Amino acid sequence: MCWNPLSVVVCSVVFCALLDFAPSGVLADEPSYEGNTTVKEGEPFKITCRVSVFQVIKWQRDGHNLVPDEHYNISEDVTSNNLFVSTISANSASSMHTGAYRCTTQYNKFHVLYVVTADVTVKANYDYGENYRVGQYKTKLLLHCSIEGNQDSIKYIWKWFKGDQEISSDDDTPHHVEVKENELVVNRFVESDAGPYTCKLLNSNNNQVLGSKSFNVILKPYVKLPKTATYIEGEKMELECIVFGKPTPEVSWRFENNTLFPSEHIKFLANKRNISNAILVLDPITMKDRGNFYCTGKNSVFLDPVVSDPSYVRIKDKMAALWPFLGICAEVIILCLIIFIYEKKRNKAEFEESDTDQGPETNNANDHSGGDVRHRK
Repeated sequence: MCWNPLSVVVCSVVFCALLDFAPSGVLADEPSYEGNTTVKEGEPFKITCRVSVFQVIKWQRDGHNLVPDEHYNISEDVTSNNLFVSTISANSASSMHTGAYRCTTQYNKFHVLYVVTADVTVKANYDYGENYRVGQYKTKLLLHCSIEGNQDSIKYIWKWFKGDQEISSDDDTPHHVEVKENELVVNRFVESDAGPYTCKLLNSNNNQVLGSKSFNVILKPYVKLPKTATYIEGEKMELECIVFGKPTPEVSWRFENNTLFPSEHIKFLANKRNISNAILVLDPITMKDRGNFYCTGKNSVFLDPVVSDPSYVRIKDKMAALWPFLGICAEVIILCLIIFIYEKKRNKAEFEESDTDQGPETNNANDHSGGDVRHRK
């Protein structure tokens, strides 16, 4: 092929014009998609595609060409940076709209849309209010979510979260928390297990959230006292109420049927976990303080007060330790007197018996001597 000067000039001008018209990016950029991935039946949806102006817009669903009709609306536009923007939409989604969409046949990149054929309503086993679930200390807690509505068109999965952290069963150790699809089981509920939980229903194909429910899990106040306690009159009594709960409970005290308030004789202290009024102090304790004590816990959410079993406080007299000692001393003295009297009587009887036996022996001895003397004559 021969190139004359005029041909060279014309080709140069055309090439420069093409460079000026071309987009700033690479001409072979793959299309980008945005829009709905899951939509409920009857609701509108739209999918937007951005491609280079050098590509041909040709919408397909699952490999079948689509044209504007009563089922679809298709619009096209060109941006300032020389990109084609095409949007396919529908005013009322139906099951026929489920599929893989692409706007150009030059690339196999596509956008998947799922149409849910029925409304999904997720329900939860709340105890009261909009989202409260109450756990009891060291007992089993069950969180349960369920679905109302038909979900035959897609497959779904359940996921559980505490805060933003997904929860899964621990297979290496005895289960403290177990996830069983739409159930979460805490086998031994303690304070650290309280907090926000969420169950989420997801489309198993694209992890799109179809519905969710949030739980505000609290720990019901737990209070406990020792069954009995013994103190000596005049000493300082410190009686601690073992208390757990979240939110942190408020602790109050009662003696028999009387509520206790701070005074010169009565004081309240915080425990090692910084729970106010958890320790009752009576200083000094008197005989009038003998009886049943109770501690009560309630928090800002669980307003019903929880009362402990009674703790019976015994008060011993100051001289209580002396009486047993005096009793022991008296027993020792009496025992010694008995032994002394017995030994004295026994010794006297032996002495009298020895005196009685001495006379006859002496006479016999004299008689034998006389006989011997006569025999010698």
